[in-house]
Amino acid sequence: MKVSLQAFMANLIDYAGLFPPTSLPLDEAIRNYAVYRSEKDAWMLGPFIIPISQLEKLAPYVSLFSRELPLSLSVIGRKSAKEDDWQRGLQEDLALVEAFRQRHGDCVKIGTLEQLLPPIELEQELLEAFATETARHNLNTFCELAAPLDVDWEVNLLKTLDCIAAHNEQHNSQLGFKLRTGGVSAEMFPLPAQVASAIIGCRDRGIAMKFTAGLHHPIRMYRDEVGTRMHGFLNVFTAGMAAYVHHLDVVETTQILADEDPNHFSFTTEALSWRDLVVKASAIEEVREKLLCSYGCCSFDEPRQDLKELGILYTEDDLSEKVFY
Repeated sequence: MKVSLQAFMANLIDYAGLFPPTSLPLDEAIRNYAVYRSEKDAWMLGPFIIPISQLEKLAPYVSLFSRELPLSLSVIGRKSAKEDDWQRGLQEDLALVEAFRQRHGDCVKIGTLEQLLPPIELEQELLEAFATETARHNLNTFCELAAPLDVDWEVNLLKTLDCIAAHNEQHNSQLGFKLRTGGVSAEMFPLPAQVASAIIGCRDRGIAMKFTAGLHHPIRMYRDEVGTRMHGFLNVFTAGMAAYVHHLDVVETTQILADEDPNHFSFTTEALSWRDLVVKASAIEEVREKLLCSYGCCSFDEPRQDLKELGILYTEDDLSEKVFY
């Protein structure tokens, strides 16, 4: 295994089998996750993503896991349009998380909360209370922007990032940012330049990121099922890493995000390359740990299969079957 690829893919894919377009029943999704946890490729797998409304439904399936291979969860908090409802919902969600932990002990690890922010003008007091409460429950928290992808999106994005950054500078309880990179229809996909603005905005403010939706395939490509081009997870994370290491601007980062040629992306033993830009494995590890955390995907099989078809990922079994000349 190439060190650079291992650093890039380690715990990269949070399993979101419950969500569109796969939308599996809970029974099938959680049993899939239990199988994935014991496979050779488990090193690429992150937590199982579960809406807080379905958390208790996982109780009968905890027996599929153990202290050695616990059920690792990222919980999605409930949505609320009004500040009071949002704060009250947060307290109820955190109580549910704590009760589930207490009931199941070391067989369950709930480490992350993904929370859609209310569509209001953010104030530091609100973020401080939010971050303090989630940190008290040992949750790594990512905030998602509630704003349509219209002409005001970037303005709303930067305002939100400024608020998060101002909070993070003053408090030990750090907040991250979650970017939605797609959906089930064309209008749900941000443009490469919009994704670049989010990456550069978080880089400049030292905000950790995770991504969700639309990143089923490694390389950006047109897909009939959504009627538009889908972002590639190699594009997104390579763009983010190169932006951090080489101090790229939005235009340069957009070029990586928009690239549809898989031959421009390569992993050597010690580095990742896009064209002439090189990111060493040590830098990949550092950026992944601090800033580019993971992405949610409704399939764990599809990304792996695509990487194999591109000749990027091989298992030991694959290598034993290959004939080299």
